[in-house]
Amino acid sequence: MSSLELSSLVQALQEIDEGEKISELLESAENARSSRNLEDASKLIKQALDQSLEFFPGGSKDQLLVQLDGTQEKIEALLDSDVTLESALDILVMRSQLLLMSAELNMDSGSFAAAMSELDEAQSISEKLSDEVAAARCIRTRGMLLLMRREIHAAEEALLRAVALCKSAGDMQEEVETLKLLLRLHRDRPKMFDRCCELYHQMLEALQAAGNMLEVNKTLLELGQFRLKKHLADTEGGSELEFAELEMTDLDLQGALSFFEGEESDNEDCLAEALIATGTVKMLLGDQAASIDALERARALYERQGDEDGERRASDLLHQVRKIMDKVDSTSVTPVS
Repeated sequence: MSSLELSSLVQALQEIDEGEKISELLESAENARSSRNLEDASKLIKQALDQSLEFFPGGSKDQLLVQLDGTQEKIEALLDSDVTLESALDILVMRSQLLLMSAELNMDSGSFAAAMSELDEAQSISEKLSDEVAAARCIRTRGMLLLMRREIHAAEEALLRAVALCKSAGDMQEEVETLKLLLRLHRDRPKMFDRCCELYHQMLEALQAAGNMLEVNKTLLELGQFRLKKHLADTEGGSELEFAELEMTDLDLQGALSFFEGEESDNEDCLAEALIATGTVKMLLGDQAASIDALERARALYERQGDEDGERRASDLLHQVRKIMDKVDSTSVTPVS
């Protein structure tokens, strides 16, 4: 073996060792964060980030990033020309993950400027490496940060872009988490009711594609509750109720109720919520017998669980629904012709 070949072998082994150290620090930081040892997590992240820079002496990190154009073809071409670049690319991936974690910790502590700077670099690396999933996570986190800073329009733009990237990458779970943030942005704005319903349906599509039927039905229940809240507000305000809208809400809730009834004791809280919502919408539809049956079942379920608050809430709702029905009797429900 020539001295040049020996030198290349030693360098390659050193690179592997360096990458393993950073990987171990990343894993330790993730474990510390999950166990809420945030100070330790922050120290480990900083150590790993410093070590990742030591791997790239004299600005070589920026030189490598300049050669990347965000396409998988370019990455493959670079690796074909120099296989030792694989370790460098792996460390860039880990650096992006570390920066994202650090940004999230800084957001939690209110250090928004530092978090934004870290997100900028993490997103830039992910985009250069053609990693749509990682880029989407960075953009979603940016949307969260903008929400925390009350920059509503910019937050919505970031979150919509993240949703598009998630769809492109086929990352349904990340798409759902991003849609939840968009819902949080609009849920309390009455004028955005229809938009929120659209977002719920997007969530349902993503969850169905992922085959997560428990979350599908939890979301279906949440959508039914969201629509029901508007029906009740309209009723209290003396607005005319559309029979078709009530039936649509009833269908959503019946779907969720059927699922949770088949889950036995695994999701009794969801079953009780579905029963309460079903009882309320049945009352608005004028089906008093079905309404009382559902609400009594919810109350009995809470009683069996020893949940006094839930039992009291079900009892109060029974009383309130009867009062609401008095208003419904004087408010015309427009049937579908």
